[in-house]
Amino acid sequence: MEMQSRLLTGSLNALLVMEAAVRHRGFSLAAKELNLSQPAVSRHIATLEGRLGCALFHRDHNKITPTEAGQKLADAVALGIGHVASVWQEVMAQGEDHGVVLACSYGFSDQWLMPRFSDLRRAMGGVPVRLITSDQLEYLDFRRIDAAVVWDVSQLSDRPYFPLIKDETFPVCSPSFLARYHQKQRERGEPEGKIDFSNLVADDFLHFAVGNSGFLTWRSYFTHLGLPIPDFGPTTPYDAYPFLIRAVRSGEGVALGWRGLVDDLLHRNEILRVGPSASNRETSYYLQHRPVSDRTSAVARLVDWFAQRAGELA
Repeated sequence: MEMQSRLLTGSLNALLVMEAAVRHRGFSLAAKELNLSQPAVSRHIATLEGRLGCALFHRDHNKITPTEAGQKLADAVALGIGHVASVWQEVMAQGEDHGVVLACSYGFSDQWLMPRFSDLRRAMGGVPVRLITSDQLEYLDFRRIDAAVVWDVSQLSDRPYFPLIKDETFPVCSPSFLARYHQKQRERGEPEGKIDFSNLVADDFLHFAVGNSGFLTWRSYFTHLGLPIPDFGPTTPYDAYPFLIRAVRSGEGVALGWRGLVDDLLHRNEILRVGPSASNRETSYYLQHRPVSDRTSAVARLVDWFAQRAGELA
């Protein structure tokens, strides 16, 4: 264990280099971002591959693509960096006039809030909105948080809340995945039609680690609809919803989409609904906030903005 810890701490710089190379799909762009030479990037990658005993990239002349191990490791590094950045922001906010502090999950931040954040900033009239993102909201110190988008309101029973997004879960995939599925139907002599989930192989199902959020998994989705549960085999769930959605958009498989989080992608036809909806509760997200006594306060402005969005989503 001590040896593994030393290897990890001695590889932190190389891990950051590797994550940048995976994100840019190239050593040159990674070198430019990190202000390194391309040979230095190559040396860092070679060091990691030597320590791990496996290849992190497929190399085809000047083109590189991450292996499954490389993509998995890069996703873990990106998730860790994001968590450190959130805690960094939280710590910095303790000693300054930090405006309003809003907490939410990674998935909600990336898929729902980010496209609307400029509108929120305008509504706040110059008051800064400090965002803390975490998929383990129960571990945050809510004494320093003014409002949070949560799926469980029982943790702070003294704070008011209102429903933000109704619960609705349905399968989604990319147009390219659906086109490949239709091609297989034609090869079997079948007419093109909706996806028959019994015809999918285990690797076609992309899974998400829902934790204690209450969101449906593939297994509970089929159970709620009274449908046979496919043989998923061993699964490796995604830890962050944005990474799962990126895999869907890349055509890697079918995943469960949540109302509110995938609406914009559906509207732009970047992903498609390919199955019936299911739900195991009335509401998937709530806005829970400090009690508002002054209707002119910054917290009141934030709450009013979310209340207006909730009305649009109803």
